[in-house]
Amino acid sequence: MYLHILVYVASRVYQTGGRPGKERNHVDEVSEDGADQRPPAEDLEAGNGWIAKYLPYQLYKVTNLLNQRLHKRLKLTGVNLSQWRIMSVLRSYGRLTLSQIIEHTLMEQPTVSRVVAQLERDGIVTRHTCDEDSRVVQVQLTTQGANTFNEIVPTAFRHQKIAFETLPADELKSLQQTLRKIERNITQVI
Repeated sequence: MYLHILVYVASRVYQTGGRPGKERNHVDEVSEDGADQRPPAEDLEAGNGWIAKYLPYQLYKVTNLLNQRLHKRLKLTGVNLSQWRIMSVLRSYGRLTLSQIIEHTLMEQPTVSRVVAQLERDGIVTRHTCDEDSRVVQVQLTTQGANTFNEIVPTAFRHQKIAFETLPADELKSLQQTLRKIERNITQVI
């Protein structure tokens, strides 16, 4: 249900451009393949509204809004989003290889390597050679890193609470379950 509300709200913002009375009423004329029955000139000038029905865009938009606001809060702590993402997965999963960090954060390898090196210089993480394979490097939070994480996590939870404060617990649980299903569907295809 939350996804329906999310899509509705985002589509209303898109349709009106954030301005009441400026609605694009032709959204329902767009088919799932993006086809539109209006003449091309009008279509190009007014747009066809297809994106209001494209759920991946809505998810991307909400994620970016959440990240932008979290970034502002993290900036006060001296930690950026990339550092926070790596610290979060290390705190959640414990010692990980660089490949595992990449998998969990969905960040690019050069970015992960650069951020891990910076976190190591800052005393937040340590790198260890894997006992089973000396070519593999494992990363884990230091005590200082865990303390830094623990100082920041209340901010992250406040951020989450603000974003979802009007949603009942059952809708949030349903959203989490739905997102896990979508993730499984995507990872099975890839």
